[in-house]
Order: sequence, then C-alpha cells, then structure tokens
Amino acid sequence: MPPRSMWTGSLSFGLVNVPVMVVSATRDMDVHFHQVRRGDEDGGSAERIEMKRVAEDGKQVPWSKIGKGWELEDGTMLVLTQKDLDAAAPEKTRTIDIEQFVPLADIDPISFDHPYWLIPAGEGEGAARAYTLLLDVMKQAGTVGIGRIVMRNKEQLVALRERDGLLSLTTMKFAEDIRDPHDTGAIPGGEATEPEQREIEDAVALIEEMTDDWKPDTYEDTHRARLLGLIEQKRKQGTVDLPELEPEPKPQKAPADLMAALEESLAKARGNKKPRAKTAAAKDKAKAEA
Repeated sequence: MPPRSMWTGSLSFGLVNVPVMVVSATRDMDVHFHQVRRGDEDGGSAERIEMKRVAEDGKQVPWSKIGKGWELEDGTMLVLTQKDLDAAAPEKTRTIDIEQFVPLADIDPISFDHPYWLIPAGEGEGAARAYTLLLDVMKQAGTVGIGRIVMRNKEQLVALRERDGLLSLTTMKFAEDIRDPHDTGAIPGGEATEPEQREIEDAVALIEEMTDDWKPDTYEDTHRARLLGLIEQKRKQGTVDLPELEPEPKPQKAPADLMAALEESLAKARGNKKPRAKTAAAKDKAKAEA
C-alpha cells in the first residue's frame, strides 16, 4: 500500500513550478500496545481503558471547552483562543520556494529532522518533464536546495536533493532550536592532560581498521524482534519464559592505562590474538597512575 500524501503543492525553482506530493520517507515499525485493565496476573481477559480529560476540580472537560494556556511569570494562566493563534499562523501557501543551493557537506547532520519524498503530482507530460528536469539538474549540481514549506500550520525549513532517482525533502531545525554545546558544561579540554602522540596514532589506526562501507541492511532492530517473538510465545503457550534478572550494569570507567587499552583494541580489530608488548613509556605511565 503506497504511503498517504501529507501535502500537495508545487516546488518552485526560479520561474519553473513542479507539481509535487510530500510523503513520509520512513514508517513506524515500533510495536504498539493498547492500555487495558488486566484480568489477572497472567493477563487473561482484558478490557480497553478510556482516557478522559479532567480539570483540577475533578470534572470531565469536553473537547469543545479545551483551550491553550500560557503560564505568566506570576503563575496566572493566559488563555489563547483559536482565533488568537490564527493571527500568528504563517501565510498559507502551496509552494516550496528554493531560496539557495549549498553543498551538502556544509550542513551539520544535527540540523536534519524528518525525511520525506517529493513525488510528481501533476497530470500530463508537462509535470513529469518539469520534475525530471529539476531532478537531473540537482543531481548534476550535487548541491542541496534550501527552502521553506508550510505544513500542519507551521513553517519549516527544508533541504531538498536528489536521492535514488527521486527528490527528497528533509525538514530542518532552525539555528535557535539547536543547543549550544558550551551550554552542556561538558566540553573536554581545560585542565585535561593532552593525549600523547602515540595514543593519537593508535586511536587513528583503530578508526581506520574499523572503517568500512555503510551497509544499513546489516543493522536490525533486535529489541523489536525479541518483542515480537515474546508476543508469539505468549499467544501459543500462554506464558513467557522469563530469563534470570541480571543486575543493572554500572557505567564503565575510563581505562587506567589508555595506551594498553588502545593497543589491545587495535590488536583485536586486526585479528591478532595477542596485543603488542607494552612500551616502556606505557609501563611507566601505568605505574604512575597506579
């Protein structure tokens, strides 16, 4: 079953308009459950529960009476009506205007949000011709088009590029949405000891040994597979084989001998059974740290 269109309009490239539809490029594969009232400890018969909206006085609130409130500094609640919110709504448009083109390498991946596909939506040869033209041009340019789209009454920044013979659209975070790393209070450096040149060389060598082509099919959601297997076992047997509870693991500490840890990791990455012998400097460092 093809994905449902989430937006229909046109992609504007100069004076060229390309009719397109927006469909999500991902699908929700999470295992979802219903909230129910259990019959007994083993499950048994169950009834779905109903969620109700209740005010502080305990009275149920109908949907028509639910508004949006903004808490002021003094603790009072400012109530905004839908008409109030409509005044701040972006200009309604059915056009994605490409404002500029930038190299993909210039965009930090932290800015990307949700991916979509742009599919040709118009009828006739003209729509397909315009879509193919823009697709070929963007593929040859190797750049990303930056524009804006109004979707779900919200203006969003988007990045557009050619991918696998189609145009892709990815919503982006605005600069103000991204937290400054200096605000985390966890920036390395300062009084920390600078790594030795040998440590840097071994770390770079370890990265090189672990570097390979990206093959997304080799990674799978093992938790989802275990959960579906558990559901099937419960359906067939009525019970689930419970494993022994293991204690919560503690966070691993940094190695006392960083050089030795790097050498051992590098040896394993290269398939060696034994790591290289410790250097005199590494031995002296380990003694000093001990």
